[in-house]
Amino acid sequence: VIICLIILTSVYASLWNNNKNSPHISDSAYAVENGIIGFPPVLPNDGRYIQWTFLHMNDVYELLPLDQGRKGGLARVAYLRELLLKENINTITVLAGDLVSPSAIGTANINGTALNGKQMISTMNTLGLDYMIFGNHEFDLSEKDLLARMNESRFTWISSNVFRINSSEPFGSSITHKIITINGVRILLIGLSIEWTSTYASFINQSSIVTYTRQFLTKFSNGTYDVLVLLTHLDIARDIELVSNIPQIDLIMGGHEHEDYNYLRGSKFTPIYKADANAATVFIHRCAYNIDKKRFRIYSTLARVSQEVPEEEKTAKVANYWYNLGIEVFKALGYHPEQTISCLPQGIELDGTSESVRSS
Repeated sequence: VIICLIILTSVYASLWNNNKNSPHISDSAYAVENGIIGFPPVLPNDGRYIQWTFLHMNDVYELLPLDQGRKGGLARVAYLRELLLKENINTITVLAGDLVSPSAIGTANINGTALNGKQMISTMNTLGLDYMIFGNHEFDLSEKDLLARMNESRFTWISSNVFRINSSEPFGSSITHKIITINGVRILLIGLSIEWTSTYASFINQSSIVTYTRQFLTKFSNGTYDVLVLLTHLDIARDIELVSNIPQIDLIMGGHEHEDYNYLRGSKFTPIYKADANAATVFIHRCAYNIDKKRFRIYSTLARVSQEVPEEEKTAKVANYWYNLGIEVFKALGYHPEQTISCLPQGIELDGTSESVRSS
């Protein structure tokens, strides 16, 4: 018996080492095994399911990793997206508002014109963003610049409650909604943005957002869609108010708070998700719809975009191009963005975390 156990142990160890070092293991398999993108769901055996995935981020202002490379970076997000596409070709990448402003690189003046978010649109085009809504900071830009950024986008802007000034027409090239059909399952995607001061766009204010959304949904007769998904850039209290008063909502993918949220609210315990700003984290929502029972299920993973995540080469090349271009402009003006300005005296500590800066 002892001899048999020794032999079995040796064989197992050999197989394990060969498998570990095998060049035939795909990046996707490695990522799943190590939990970088979470794990595909194990669905109940209660009918036929159609599955898809949302890759969800929000409030992204920076191209490259932050905190000395420890978190964020759009090339890393692009790598995660590639892995998810290998797992399920029906992967949809969304951004819940705030992309083109604010950014130091965005102020860089190229041939007499500030970038004003051009670098973010270019990088997101390469990354493969599919849908985006307006955040409040989109309206930091002039009307001319924002329209230019929208026209440069290879992704779709969705806006259900932002309009041209003195008009009921959606702002710019945005559309009011999108019905995405995956193997017969219809996903209605709408976008709701926080009201903001603007001279060229009008908003449905937050206090009326529930009433407005209810009315908006009356455009869609019974049987028009199977799953209702909201992309929002609202205060979390408004997200909660929406799901508490509109039970048709199946999922909210939000932004604006800059911190990750995972709430279940309303009579159906509808999930509300928000990721951390600057792609420090992204949410991966693996969705499944039972076409026999007409039931929606969601399995979500908050994925850390850390040094463990490699960079996708094409996105990294584009992001670094814009970053280096901006740095060269600043240097030509006599600035040295990467130079240490000062060091705090020993024993002195300052809190520069995003949470403190935004709330203090």
